[in-house]
Amino acid sequence: MRTFMGLACLLLITIATFGQSDRGTITGTVSDPAGAIVAGAKVEARSVATSTVYEVASTDTGNFTLSQLPAGTYEMTVTVAGFKRFVRQNITVQVAGTVRIDVPLEVGATSESVTVTESTPLLKTES
Repeated sequence: MRTFMGLACLLLITIATFGQSDRGTITGTVSDPAGAIVAGAKVEARSVATSTVYEVASTDTGNFTLSQLPAGTYEMTVTVAGFKRFVRQNITVQVAGTVRIDVPLEVGATSESVTVTESTPLLKTES
């Protein structure tokens, strides 16, 4: 009986430890002007405070997820051949939060860019 109670306490402590994190997530979908998904787009999030860059590519369904990002402010860039570079600034990632940013790409050269500097507050539809 003592062994069982000891294991139960150890399990509860382990679960509580994993529940505390200082990380958050940025997720979304990359699409073209017609609303079709764009697979293989390079998505980068750069921490404003540390200049650390986190990279991922959009999946075959156009979705991307940058998980385990330290809480803070980020600048996100999406690049893919045949489209203008998409830049979104001042993205605030909160502890255990998920920020959804859907990326509408515009046709053009990657040397051109679309920069979003001001926007309405994002809704947290995931929580």
